[in-house]
Amino acid sequence: MTFKDILTGGPKPIWIRYLLILGVVTMITRLVLDSRFATTSFFYCLVPYVIGVILYVFVPQPQGWSKTRRIGRHLLATVIVMLASSALLFEGFICVIMAAPIYILFALLAFAVMPDVKDPDRMKQGDVFRASFVPLAVIVLSVEGLTEQTSFPREETITRTHILDLTPAQIRANLARPVHLDAKRSKFLSLFPLPDRIDAPSFAQGQTHKAYFTYRRWGFTNVHKGETHLHMKTVQPLLVETEVTKDTSYFSHYLTVHGTKIEMVPQADGRTEVSLTIRYRRELDPAWYFGPLQRRAMRESGDYLLKHIIGKTPDVETGTPSDA
Repeated sequence: MTFKDILTGGPKPIWIRYLLILGVVTMITRLVLDSRFATTSFFYCLVPYVIGVILYVFVPQPQGWSKTRRIGRHLLATVIVMLASSALLFEGFICVIMAAPIYILFALLAFAVMPDVKDPDRMKQGDVFRASFVPLAVIVLSVEGLTEQTSFPREETITRTHILDLTPAQIRANLARPVHLDAKRSKFLSLFPLPDRIDAPSFAQGQTHKAYFTYRRWGFTNVHKGETHLHMKTVQPLLVETEVTKDTSYFSHYLTVHGTKIEMVPQADGRTEVSLTIRYRRELDPAWYFGPLQRRAMRESGDYLLKHIIGKTPDVETGTPSDA
């Protein structure tokens, strides 16, 4: 079977059906994105399920194919429609990558549970049960986020603790130096663009540090610019607290970072136990999907900061932190 066979199976011209489906899917997605349902499970669960049903009904099913083979064909159609509609709606690559797994899951679910209505004699009781129960289950899952009563707690706190071969004075010296985010990041964190520049007037209580972001949604164009303001709320020998006072970066569409706390505990051997706490609010539902993703992002971000910013290795000769 060739790639062409997958796309052109069934009545011709198949491209007309895909074009009409793409138009309907784009319209549905646009309507939901412009509503208060854009960040809820309604958008990330019910909408892809409905799209899966549309593909099942309106894309001709090749005769004589096994269900596994037809599911593969449906998966390809789902990905094509998802990418095409995302491009038409000017969505960025980060949004597509983050939403693709749950989108594909529910779009495939719509196909996988459908009974073979073209051959009623082969229909089983279990097929009919799945075809009636699964849509109800999807609807129940889709109410998360619609109201406060149907939402899970959104406020999150992540704390990462490292033992650093530095004194508190050396750690504060690290925090006072210009920030360079050129160290290698994890594959997951590498999906997210770094700030273009960071303005940090001084490491002192009451100061506000600013980070400026440029997010090219398509990798080279479709640009979104934003900035994050970090207020130095508390600066003490063993405690540093910050508060985010403004955030218009691309991150703000997914989560709201409230601030951070750095606590230092000197050890008897001259090292320092440092705990970095990040407080944030999850803005996307469902919690069972986006919750773990955002916790992973916060954990890896905390580890990166502790290792490459807070815990820079001091220069042997001068005793000051080194960027090496």
